[in-house]
Amino acid sequence: MLYWKKDAAGRYFLAPGEREGRLDGPELMVVLEDEARAGRLFPVFQQKAGTYGAYSEYMTRHGCACCSLTTILAAYVPEYRSLRPDETIARVEREVLGEEAWRRNYSRHIARQMPVSLYGISRILTAHHIPHRYVGSFSDEQALQEILSHLYSGRPVVVETSRMKRQNGRIVRWFDKRFAGSYHTMILLGVDGQGQVLFTDSATREWSGQWQRLKRVAPDDLLAYMFPQKNTGDTHVYFSRRKNTGGYILLDE
Repeated sequence: MLYWKKDAAGRYFLAPGEREGRLDGPELMVVLEDEARAGRLFPVFQQKAGTYGAYSEYMTRHGCACCSLTTILAAYVPEYRSLRPDETIARVEREVLGEEAWRRNYSRHIARQMPVSLYGISRILTAHHIPHRYVGSFSDEQALQEILSHLYSGRPVVVETSRMKRQNGRIVRWFDKRFAGSYHTMILLGVDGQGQVLFTDSATREWSGQWQRLKRVAPDDLLAYMFPQKNTGDTHVYFSRRKNTGGYILLDE
């Protein structure tokens, strides 16, 4: 459990409460609450859990976006409180994104099936009346300021990272898998008292030790692996290519 605390400047930050369950297990229920607001539950799923039936292999290979989307839907839509990633694929994606797009993606060979894009996630959030704003193109300074301001107001942010590390808008390392083997979608829940961002992660990274489903990192370190969307007019609901994706989603505007 994590508690919202408010500082003298009116900023919210997350403080640890009781710890139950394994942070490196196949599923973790993260509870965010404070005295003034009812707690919100964020179920965090492991891609390689192998408990997703016919979609287990897909989840292992491509499931980060579906896991993040399921976490948000379960946290914000009462009827989806017990939603699991395989149900998100089989039912939610199919109903909202359309039969044609859904079949075109999942009828391909498993290696070519793609995760739902940030645009696709935004479409699904809109369909379920979850207030948000999708930011595609950004400058690093703008993104860091906007994301931190949003987190300090007690509202999550969905981000996409890559294995390429950037500095001042330029790629300085092409194959750095700190946050992604290729591309990876995660949810930033808030900032702790040490200024570290707390975020959900469906994948396992050696550097994070026991902290797997819920990790901590310096904001500018994470930003170095995010990337802006170049083709801001793209409407692919499943990942197509790097220039068509990227950016972040500010939840609960």
